[in-house]
Parts: sequence; structure tokens; C-alpha cells
Amino acid sequence: MLKFGLWWVRWDKDTGTYESRMTVGSRKATVGDFKERDFDRIVVLSGEGRGIKYSGRGYGNGYMDGLHFAHWVLSEILGNVKYYITIPFSDKSGNLRDNPANGFNGSYWAGWIDGVLNVYDPRRIGFYWSYESCLQATINDPAVKVLGISDKEQYKEAYIQFIEDMSNYIHNHGLELIWIPATGGRGVTYLRKGAFDGILKIGGYFDYVFVQPNYYEYPECIEYINDTKQQFPYSYEKLVEKIRFIHEELTEAARKQNPHTTVSIEMEADSAVLPDQCGHCALCEYKNKQCVKCDNEGCLERACDYYRAIMEVNPNAFSTRAYYFGTDLRVVDKVRGRCPGW
Repeated sequence: MLKFGLWWVRWDKDTGTYESRMTVGSRKATVGDFKERDFDRIVVLSGEGRGIKYSGRGYGNGYMDGLHFAHWVLSEILGNVKYYITIPFSDKSGNLRDNPANGFNGSYWAGWIDGVLNVYDPRRIGFYWSYESCLQATINDPAVKVLGISDKEQYKEAYIQFIEDMSNYIHNHGLELIWIPATGGRGVTYLRKGAFDGILKIGGYFDYVFVQPNYYEYPECIEYINDTKQQFPYSYEKLVEKIRFIHEELTEAARKQNPHTTVSIEMEADSAVLPDQCGHCALCEYKNKQCVKCDNEGCLERACDYYRAIMEVNPNAFSTRAYYFGTDLRVVDKVRGRCPGW
């Protein structure tokens, strides 16, 4: 079983450098801490790019930003570990770093990849496409609104071509491309519809697709029944249904595009599983967008439900997984203490 752990970083404009956000309690985390928890590979990222330095659009800016980031990763993430480096999609304000409809060649993202590749590191085995929306490559892609696109269908086709070209470019360098799309509170009937099935459309361009069930974070599940949206509690049964959909339908669709694509899920938890701490669990209470308290025991059980659901769908499913656990590796210890198979 391969386990991918997410390593979060951020740009500090005051010091003009990056810093790791990963800890083990009050101590700064190391590669050794990841390996002690059986993580085989690390994904170095900062959300969709909000914590990554952005110098402006265009190939040249992307090249310098990628070069700078790759140098930092080389000097800060020490140890014998294979890793993937992010391709930042947006800036700290949520604006796109370039326009995918203009093509991959000459884009900020092409420059970023070349900048990273200019820094030799045999541990680096690929890139992570950081745009999480499962609606990308559909007419409902949120990027359409951000860019002010009027012809949604044309943008969709151009976007799919962009992903294909980026994938080919990375693969031609002997590297892998991975993606961790978020499904949010969308149920299976929602994800099946042609206007929302971005994972089905582009999943085959990636070597690994780790789908986020987002059950841990979302209390409600939206289904699309008789062309109308209907809302239900995001129950354990709904989680099982989504995991079965990922294991069977999504896997089959992706492999029709590319028989070598591995489709799996992201296991999810955060600091809300720790005593007296807050996080982004569905069982947390917020006031003015700030977490004030969480049902820590309930959140721990909700995290363990991922493992239980996998066992119910197919005990042999998802031997390769990605893991989101916030920034404190004690979360991993806490969840596995309750459900060792997580």
C-alpha cells in the first residue's frame, strides 16, 4: 500500500521565503515524522496556490516562481523521500494565475514546471495539479465566473486540451501527474450528471486521482433527483454510496481513458479529532466564520467512518491512498489509535 501525505507550506512576504506549516504538537515536523507514520510519498502544497508566491501572469513569472519554490523544497525538505511538487492554480485572492483557455504553452503553469525542472532533485517524481474543483472541465467550472468567460462550452473544450497538453508535457519528462479533486457535499446522482462530471472527463490524464469524499467536513449531501437539487444529511450510508461510486464507476471511466490511472480516495481528518481543539469537521460550531467548539469524539468517529466504509464496499479497495490531516501529525496518531486501518 502506498500512502501519500500532504505537506503544507506558505509564503512569508516579510521574510521573503517559505515556511513549513507541519508540526508534531509544538515541534516542527520532519520527513522522519512522515516516514514513521508509514507515508511513502509527500505532496508539497499550499491549497490551490494561495500560500505560494505569485509574481504575475506569463511564462517568465511562472518560471521564476517555480525555480524559487523548488530551491526552497530542496533545502528544507530533507531526507530520503519521494515527493510531488504543487502546480499553483490561483493566488492568495483566489484569482487564476493565468487563463487555461489560452493554452498550456507559454502559460504561467508551463513556466512554473520548467522552473521546477531546472532544479535537479532525484527525489521529485512528479507534480500535483492543485485546482481541486471536481467541476473543472465542465460548463459549471467555478473558474468560468472568475475569468468572466461567456462561451462556457468553448472554455470547457479549451480547458480539457490544456489538461491534456500539461499531462503530456510532464509525462514526456518521465514524471507523474496527480490530482486530488474535492466533491464537497455532492452526492452520487449529482456527480453522475454530464454538466458536473469533471472527474469523468479528465481523470485519465492523471497517474493518480485521489477523490475527496469530504464527508468529514460536510454535514449535508446534495443529490440531483428529477433535475432538481435535494438536500439530505451526509450520513454514513451516503459516504458508502460515494465510495462505491469512486471504486466502481469513476475507476472504470478513468481507465477507459488511461488503463494506467489509479483512482482512489483521500482519507480526511484534522485537529478537531484532538481533545479540546477546533478544526473543519462537520460537527464543529462556527461563529463569525471562526470555530468555537467541536464534538471531538464525534469528529474522531467521522474520520474512522472512512475506513469502515471502505471495508463495507470492498476490503481490497484503495490500497493506495492520500491523506489530509491538517498540519499536525498527531492527528494521524489519534485516528489510527481508534481505527488502526485508517
